[in-house]
Amino acid sequence: MRLMRGTVRLLFAAALVQSLVLVTPAYASAIDILTQIRVPDYSSIFNYAFLIEAFFYGSLFILIFRLVSFCSLSFIYTFVAPFISSVIKKKKEIDEFIKISIIVPAYNEEVTISSCIKSMLDLNYPSYEVIVVDDGSSDNTFNEASKHSDKGVKVIRQKNTGKPGAINTGIRNSSGDVVITVDADSKLHPDALKWISRRFDSNPRLGAVAGNVKIDKPTGLLKILQSLEYTTAINLGRKSQSLLHCVMIVPGAIAALKTQVLKEIGYFPQDTFAEDFDITMKILQAGYHVEYESRAIAFTQAPESIEDFMKQRRRWYRGMAQVLAKYQKMYLNPRYGTAGIIGVPYMWLELGSSLLNMVLLFTLLISSLYGADMNSLTSGMLVYWVLTVGVSIYAVLIDPKPGIKEILVSPLYLFYSVFNDGVGIMAFVEESLNLTMRWEKPKREELG
Repeated sequence: MRLMRGTVRLLFAAALVQSLVLVTPAYASAIDILTQIRVPDYSSIFNYAFLIEAFFYGSLFILIFRLVSFCSLSFIYTFVAPFISSVIKKKKEIDEFIKISIIVPAYNEEVTISSCIKSMLDLNYPSYEVIVVDDGSSDNTFNEASKHSDKGVKVIRQKNTGKPGAINTGIRNSSGDVVITVDADSKLHPDALKWISRRFDSNPRLGAVAGNVKIDKPTGLLKILQSLEYTTAINLGRKSQSLLHCVMIVPGAIAALKTQVLKEIGYFPQDTFAEDFDITMKILQAGYHVEYESRAIAFTQAPESIEDFMKQRRRWYRGMAQVLAKYQKMYLNPRYGTAGIIGVPYMWLELGSSLLNMVLLFTLLISSLYGADMNSLTSGMLVYWVLTVGVSIYAVLIDPKPGIKEILVSPLYLFYSVFNDGVGIMAFVEESLNLTMRWEKPKREELG
């Protein structure tokens, strides 16, 4: 048996040696042929400098396209659309005023609640009610709000359920055809309800209207920059979206919603940090229009410190990510009209632009390491900065309440945006890692 195994091994070894003898010349010939073929050196084409410049200009093109689109659509909203509307039909005064219910959710708002309610009682509108929902406050909010009960203000006290729960309580206790949510740190312009009512009167398919939120008493550089952000990045975008009937966020400071639509879709959701974005998506998903009214103005407070600013923006960005994940079936879905085809992709672009702004600066920093054309990249960045300043000034000038302070700080807006974008990226990472976050609000001060 051992002899047989030895014989087999010998035969196998002999066959292996013979195979190598036969194959080696062919292998050597193949190697010789390959060495004579000249393979192009693609590293000279696709080098690091080329990739950096391509990435830079690709990001720059997207950001500039976004700004130009905003300007074009907002111009049509502000100047062309009203002209066409006036030609097609004559403007008329409202014959029948719809009943409006103003709902103010309040949690530990004793500092601002009285000023807020006083602004509601001085509105130039004949048919409305004010409902304050004290959501389990531990301070003197309920007593401060109750001082206005003799003027017709309805004050409801409940255990703490969160802002969406407080709004839903107000809706269930309202009698208006339209409800308007107003933050307890905000106040309304006297003519706000008139312009909102006109919007609903002219479009029967309208489910909600976003008002124009402005910073109350914008003093200090951080507040003025936030005020410019509201006018430029937020309101300019809403003007563009309003032309397509798909404003993506009705802000909590002044969100007008048709009561019948709210009953149909099931009131405000309570499972995200962005209840205003969430309810807007529910309305759009149900097939209703959402528009913007720049003349319906609310004045709200803004964070004064960097810490409060970061807390607020982290909540905003995490809430946006949560809502977008919640309504995935709307992405690029023609069933949901312009909201699915344009609105939702726009919101992803909003989140993505944070990363793109950071990319522009990052490429400038590393480009010198790989021999990129610094003059070209710097020129591109300069063009983007000038365009950002121009768009900011344009947005302020077409706003119903233009502010000279906003124009003066517009050269700093790009740098403010980069910082804000950094907070957005941090919030997105936190949300991706599912880190716990509590609802925190900025320090309040008396409304002016």
